[in-house]
Formats: sequence, C-alpha cells, structure tokens
Amino acid sequence: MNRQRHSISILLMIIAIIAVISFQAYWLYKNYQEEKQNLRVQTNILFREAVYQCQAKKMNLDTLIKFRHASAGPIRVFTALQNRLRDTFLAKPSIDSRVIIARDKEVLEGTKDSFHVEIDSGQIRKLYTSSPGREKNVMQILETAEASHDSITTREIEEQYRKMLARENIQLPFSVSRFQGVRRDEFIPPDLEEANEVSIGLLKPITFRVNINDATGYIIRKMFPGILVSFLLIALMILSFLLLVRNLSRQRKLTQLKNDFISNITHELKTPIATVSVAIEAMKNFNALDDPQRTQEYLNISANELQRLSLLVDKVLRLSMFEKKEIEFKKESFDLLQLVKDVTDSMKLQFENQKASVTFESTGNNFIIEADKRHLTSVIYNLLDNALKYSYDDPRINIHIIDRSDFLEFRVCDNGIGIPLEYKNRIFEQFFRVPSGDRHNTKGYGLGLSYVNHIVRSHMGFIEVETEPGKGSTFIIKLPFAEAPVIYYDQNRRIMKQTFKL
Repeated sequence: MNRQRHSISILLMIIAIIAVISFQAYWLYKNYQEEKQNLRVQTNILFREAVYQCQAKKMNLDTLIKFRHASAGPIRVFTALQNRLRDTFLAKPSIDSRVIIARDKEVLEGTKDSFHVEIDSGQIRKLYTSSPGREKNVMQILETAEASHDSITTREIEEQYRKMLARENIQLPFSVSRFQGVRRDEFIPPDLEEANEVSIGLLKPITFRVNINDATGYIIRKMFPGILVSFLLIALMILSFLLLVRNLSRQRKLTQLKNDFISNITHELKTPIATVSVAIEAMKNFNALDDPQRTQEYLNISANELQRLSLLVDKVLRLSMFEKKEIEFKKESFDLLQLVKDVTDSMKLQFENQKASVTFESTGNNFIIEADKRHLTSVIYNLLDNALKYSYDDPRINIHIIDRSDFLEFRVCDNGIGIPLEYKNRIFEQFFRVPSGDRHNTKGYGLGLSYVNHIVRSHMGFIEVETEPGKGSTFIIKLPFAEAPVIYYDQNRRIMKQTFKL
C-alpha cells in the first residue's frame, strides 16, 4: 500500500512538471511570435523612413522648379502611397491619383507618404484657374522628381537603413535590392516574411526591398532574460522533484530498516529473557537449588544473558549520545598490542565453542597510542565478534597489527561469507544489515559497525573493508600515534598528512 502511494505521488509530480514545462514552452513560443511581429513592424517603419530620407535629400524643388505663370512662383508637391486623406485634399482628376495636394501642413505630418512639402494654396488656385497649360506645369515637377528618384542607389539606402537600425540598437544582417515598377506580391519570397518593400516615383516608380536574412538570433538574445528565468524555474522544479523522490526513497528505506531493526532487536531481547526465565523456573520447579553445581550453572547462564542485554542497551545509548554529540572520551596512553591480546583472551571460550582458528601477528616495535581505552576495547570486540558470527564452517581469523611509522594499522581478516559489493559502502550506516529477510540465524541488530565507525573517526582514524562474497572480509583500521601526523584521506583514499596532537 505504501509503495502504491509512493508511485502515485511520483506520477502526480511528473504530470505537474510536464504541465509546467508545457506552459513555459507555450509562453516562450507566444512571446517569440510577438517579438517577431514587433520586430517586423519596427524594421518596416525604419526602412520606409530610410528610403524617404534618401528621397528627401535628392529633391529640392524650391530651387529647381519654376512655373511659367509669372504670379505662380515656386511651389512644392508630395507623392503619396495611398489616398488616405481624400476629404482634406484638392485633387485634379486628370492627374495621376498618386499626386495629391493638401491644404494643411498639420494634416500631412502624421501620414506615411513618401514625402510631403508645404504648398501655398493661393499659388495652387492660380495654377488651376488662371494658368493655361497647368497640367504641363505639374508634369514638369513630376519629371524632375522622377529624375531625382532614379539617382537613388541601394548603397545609399543600406547606409541610411544601417544608421537607423543602430539608433534603435538593432543589429541584423540585411540586403537591399531595387527593381522597376510598383510592389507586387510575386516579388516577395513566400518563406521570407521579413521582406519589406517601398515604392517611390509616379511616372516610372522604383521599388526598394529589404530582406532580413536571420532575425531568430536577435529575437532570442532579446528574449534571453525571460528564457533564462523559465529554464531556471524548470531546473529548480526538476531538482526539487529529484530531491523529493530521493527523500521519499530514503524514507522508505529507513522505514524498512526500522522494521528490520525492531524485528531483530525484539528477537535479541526475547532470547536472553526467555533463557533467564527458563533457568529461574528450573531452579524453582526441579529442585535445582538442592544441587549447588547445577544452581551455579543456571546462575552463570542467567548472568551471561543479562550481560548480553546490558551490552545491547549500552550500544543503543552510546549511539544516541554520538548523534547528540554528548559523548566524552577519556584518553590515555596504552599499548594497542597488549589490548588486542587481552580482548582475544577474553573471547577464548567463544573461539573454542565454534572451533575457530585464530592467528595473531605483529610487525614493528612501537604500538603505543593515546585514545579512549574502553571504547577501543569495544571496537576490537565488535570486529572479532563479527568475524566469528559470519564464518560458519571452520572459521579462520587472522589478527595483524602493523607499525607504519606514521600510524598504526590494525587488521582483522576472516574466511566468512563476505559482503556483496553493492552493500560494501553501506555497512557502516546505523541500523543497516545486509538484507536477509526476517531470518535470525545470525544474531545482530545493525549497530556494531556503525559504532565502530563512530569511535575510529572520533579518534582521527580511518576504517575500510576489503571483501569478496563467499571468500571473506578484511577490516582495516588506521590510528595515529600518541603524537604523530594525523591521517586524512581524500576521495581516492590517498593519504594526506597533517601534524596534529590528539
């Protein structure tokens, strides 16, 4: 049931992340399309303005055009792309519809005509009412304008357009082309939406076209802050999801470890209690008190089982103190070689009961260290006890102490069942035991090696294991001398030294 809930939670989180990613992708796409449209409009306006400015530079009708009518004086005209202001213009029907004359200058300032100039309405009136051949005068103006239009080159347009783009901080690759005639749809490539055309001239119109070669890079650079924020949000969500999944997995594993620990420790607690209860019942109901030898035997059994209970409770309490960092060490100088001999002597009966072969050897002369003797005794006992428990047939245990000049090395090697490689790095975790279901053929509760690891590291030492499934394990402890370089290890387990006194 818990596993099903775990899977449903992960599935819902994945759906939520996919929904957020889809929304962000849609938002970025819409934003890209909007920026693309805005850029197209802006570049179109700038290109028209560039063409009109080049056109205005080429035309100076005030000094070039003189009408035949003496009273007419110089006038100026403008050409229009569209006849948008029909109600405010006085237009001659016989003249090309692209030639319009405005009454008010203010009306023309907001238009997008190719160029506009001021015209004296009195001069226009005289031109159309009292001057014969007025159409010819207008045609003279148009022909002069056409000549100036024809002299505009694509290079001039490109230079002016580049300046106007730079003014707006727009950097885009473009090309300008020129052809005769007005704009027609077939002149625009179907896959080039950024193309823009401007036509000038009346009698012989000229069209300039600008092609924006690649606007995608510019748009993406402009959208970069929004894109970056979106990717950061998505990355944070994915990271949060992974951390949450990891925590859920660890929580599930811890729950399993807790259940295994409760099962194992319950077995460990019930066994000595049951043994003591049987001994007491035997002394009460079978007149064991009348037999001093049997009474002493039952008392010894009870004492041993109670000692096991005491050791179990003591280990749990000490690990709790380690977690709270409340434990204190009483350090003293002693001979580690002698301490190991004392521990092996105290375990002699256990070795004999399991018919274990124990060899002991030492290399070097100096084995004096400064440490907490009581805790280090427990460390040695735990390692030897594990070597004995996990060596089922013909146990062979080798103990070796080596003087490495800079530190002492303590090795415990057995021919037991070994440790699977996938659990090699987890055996020092609190409450962890190599999975074996709920079987209790091997006594233990996942506290011994965790305690050993705490003690060794608290003494600025290092512990590691070399193991091969089915062939045995070798536990290696390295401890500094009373006053010697302390051993540190990097991720590759290379020794790094630093002078330090414990």
